[in-house]
Formats: sequence, structure tokens, C-alpha cells
Amino acid sequence: MKMNAMKSMSLIAIAIFLSSCSSSEFEIKENEVPKDVLNAFKAKYPSVQVTEWEAEKEDGKFYFEAEFKDGDKKKEVHITPDGSSVTEE
Repeated sequence: MKMNAMKSMSLIAIAIFLSSCSSSEFEIKENEVPKDVLNAFKAKYPSVQVTEWEAEKEDGKFYFEAEFKDGDKKKEVHITPDGSSVTEE
């Protein structure tokens, strides 16, 4: 229960920080990524290991970015906070 409250507070802090900037990003740990985002990523890429997570705000939109390797290629995907949209860059 305390861990869920801490995750919620972390997400709120990230959202407040990003809302004060027009465009920004910063690295976060996987345990700070919302469960819906993790589930959406794992559903689309079940055997891939994320090398870096970022929280980003760009053009007024907030999302999470996962960086990973697919074979020899480095890839990035943007995932909405509710996990409803996963798009590759």
C-alpha cells in the first residue's frame, strides 16, 4: 500500500515538474514508471529489455519514452501515461 502511494506521489511530482516546462525530459527508474505503461510496453515487446526510461513533455503532451535494442538497432517508443498508445520513433 505504501509503495503504491509513493509511486503515485512520484508520478504527480513528475507531472507537476513537466507541466511547468514547454518541452522537457528526464531519466527515470523503471520502478517509477506506471504499471499501465509497463504493461503496454511488454504487450508490444515481450522479449525486449529497456535500457532507459524517460518522462517527457513535448508540444504540451506528456508521455513516457522507452529506449531499447532490437537486434543491432536502437529504438525508442513513446507511451501515453494510461498505456493506450505505443508509438515508435
